[in-house]
Amino acid sequence: MLRLIYLSFGLILVGTSCEKCKKCTYSYTETVIVATLEGEEEQVNEYEDLVLLDEDGESFGEECLKKKGADDGTNFTIETYYQLEAETTELDNFEYVCVDL
Repeated sequence: MLRLIYLSFGLILVGTSCEKCKKCTYSYTETVIVATLEGEEEQVNEYEDLVLLDEDGESFGEECLKKKGADDGTNFTIETYYQLEAETTELDNFEYVCVDL
């Protein structure tokens, strides 16, 4: 029985250690002209820790991949997705951050 518990624990450890995950978020600023009694004023809004949507409209903030080997050069599509958005966006000060989980 004890042997079965150790075997189960080992399988769980191996199964979870073969997966690598990455999380990405972005931030940007928006400048809006607001009409006031004294005239027009610029208002700057900052948005942080946002997540892009994929082509199906689902939140795309985290991606996990199974690793095939110790150094398999796994490429995350999420990082490429956020980089492409940074290159093509019209948002002011668009910055993204991707971290390994």
